[in-house]
This record gives sequence, structure tokens and C-alpha cells, in this order.
Amino acid sequence: MIVMEKHQNRKIQMNNHLDTIESKEILQMLGYGLIKISEFNNNDKIHVLFQKGIGTPLIQNVIELCKKEINNQKQGNSIIPLDDFSIFIHYFQHNNNTIVILYMTEKDHTINFPKLYFFTRKITNQIRLNTPISEVINTCNKTISIPQTKGIIGVFIIGANGCPYISKINQNRKLISNKEVHIGGFISALFSFSKEIIGQESGAELKEINFGNQRFYMITKKNVIFAFLVENLNSLIKRYMYLIADDFLEQYKEHLIDFTGDIAPFHKFKKKIDLYFEI
Repeated sequence: MIVMEKHQNRKIQMNNHLDTIESKEILQMLGYGLIKISEFNNNDKIHVLFQKGIGTPLIQNVIELCKKEINNQKQGNSIIPLDDFSIFIHYFQHNNNTIVILYMTEKDHTINFPKLYFFTRKITNQIRLNTPISEVINTCNKTISIPQTKGIIGVFIIGANGCPYISKINQNRKLISNKEVHIGGFISALFSFSKEIIGQESGAELKEINFGNQRFYMITKKNVIFAFLVENLNSLIKRYMYLIADDFLEQYKEHLIDFTGDIAPFHKFKKKIDLYFEI
């Protein structure tokens, strides 16, 4: 009996020691998310509890790819290699739901698997103990870092009717910053007179307008214009453009349906822009 207690104490001490060691290192990821699935046969039952650096459409596609495996095994891990990155998932049952923890990394990026294992174990234990989701998110934010990219001069989010929802401009670009209202009006006018250029009918296709050293890249989706003034385009900026559009539409879907002209709720979205872009 005493021997068993000593063994259990040593095991607890070892786990605590490993957690302490692993907590000193930040996990570098392209994105991550936490998903709750209450019914596999209906996409409406897939609830994205939170995500960062990865869009809801991709999350839904990944869940669809792994649906049979998750349904059959109930608990496990899986790796999904895609063209430009890899998806790591861990899933388990909790309160008659399936919980999926999802990580996205660059395809050739070396992962610290022991660190990932201990972190996943910690999140799993928090969820099983019914820890508030805000605390789980805080744990993720402290442990996982996603890349922030330069090259963006300004971000403009505008209603199809010309109403400016939100904008964020590099304050070092005084000339552009002082013309914020004019730029918003230009984008709105361009949308009104040349929908084909912006691509309203293209299903949120990215369109480019060249202004010499800078380029405007635009996405239109659900009657909202997302315009990005870019100095140096890279693959990360391009991916983040779509994330900004998806995150905004998801976060404010109810407000946009019954929009009365109140843009105050949109202001806090600047934090999401800062998460992805160094402006």
C-alpha cells in the first residue's frame, strides 16, 4: 500500500516537473482551434468554440475528412497532410459530445511533439473538468504563438452601400492616413460601378488593383467589402486576408443582418487585425 502511494506520488511529481519544463517553451503554429461536435450528420451541430489563424471553412473541411475516423474510434489523434501545411488533430468524448483540438503547421516545420503532447493533455484535462472556455483560451494564448506579418499599409472594411465599418492604417503613412475617408469612398464607388472588377459574383475571389508601388486587394462576401492596401504581398498575407473576412462575418453576423448604422461594435475588431498584421 505504501509502495503504491510512493509510486503515485513520484508519478505526479514527474508529471508536474515535465509540465513546468514544457511550459517554458512557446509552441509556434500557423493556427489552432477547439471544436465541439454534437452530431456528425448535420453541419449545424459543429460548433467552433474558438480559433486563431485558421478559418472556419477549413475547420469544417478537416472535420468532414476525419468524420468516419472520429465517429468510429471516439478518441485518438490524426495527421492530415495538405499542400502547404499539415493539420494535427486530437479528439475525445466529453458529455456526449466530441471535442476536437486542431493545430495547423507549415508542412516542413519541425514540431516539438513532447511539448504538443503535454499541452494537449492539459487542455483535455481542463475541458473534462468543465473549466470555463475563457480559461482554456487563456491557456492557449499563453502557450501557442502564431506569426504576425508585415507588408500591410491599411485594412478597410466597408458595407456594399458605402458605409465604412472599420479601417486601420499604418500611422507612419500620414498621407494615406489623412485620406482615410476618401479611400473608403473610392472603394465604395469602385464597388458600385465595377462589380466585375471586385468580383462580387466570384464567390469571395481575391481581386487586385495596381497603384504602382502599392496594390489594393479586395474580397467581397455577403455584401461586405474587405480591401487591403499592400506593399509586399506574401502567402501569409494572402491567407490572412481571407481569415479577416471570415472572422468578421462570423463575429458580426447578427449585427450585420439587422444593421442600423451603428458601427461602434466593429471597433473591437481592430484587435483581430493586429493579431494577424503588423500595421
